[in-house]
Amino acid sequence: MNRRRNIFVLVLISLSVFGLLSTLLFEPGQLLKQLAIYAFFGVVIFLIYKWFVRRRIGGKEHSAYLRAAKQSAKRFNDQGSRKSNVLGSINKKASLTSVKKPNQPSTPKKKSTPTHLTVIEGKKGKKKNRAFF
Repeated sequence: MNRRRNIFVLVLISLSVFGLLSTLLFEPGQLLKQLAIYAFFGVVIFLIYKWFVRRRIGGKEHSAYLRAAKQSAKRFNDQGSRKSNVLGSINKKASLTSVKKPNQPSTPKKKSTPTHLTVIEGKKGKKKNRAFF
């Protein structure tokens, strides 16, 4: 059974190669036209697929993810700039005798956006049975 299948596959591949070579030799314009049509339909199918996938992924969850990613990137960029400022001031302290501190407000800054985390409370009314551990 396997031998028959291998022979069938070999005959099929050889016929396709023969057809491709004969088309390439005798009608190269027709071959290029077919390849262009196949590529066009492949691109159309790909774009339709991406459109459906984007609609499925999109929505509230995707926009919330993008907003959180933007906040995270902003936070890490701020921390990176603070570290570089601190490292720069440490290197400057050795050469300068007096370092001026920037004026800082006396009250701490409030967060501009509320956190998206919530507290989930458990079952408070149910008492534990201490006999079972």
